[in-house]
Amino acid sequence: MEGERRKTVLAETGKFMIDIAKLVFGGIILAGIMKHESMNPKLLYWIGGTAVLIFFISGLVLMATSKKE
Repeated sequence: MEGERRKTVLAETGKFMIDIAKLVFGGIILAGIMKHESMNPKLLYWIGGTAVLIFFISGLVLMATSKKE
């Protein structure tokens, strides 16, 4: 039973990380549209893109790990 619970937790955490990546991506798009004067768009896209990649890859790794077990 413990192994099944671990697989479920890993899979759900992976889905959560992918959802966070989608939300960050949407936030980047909205922030880019707003065109605030004090915001550097290159920095916004660099930091946001890095965060999206980290969350997305982490989610994929967690989901792959849950499938292996």
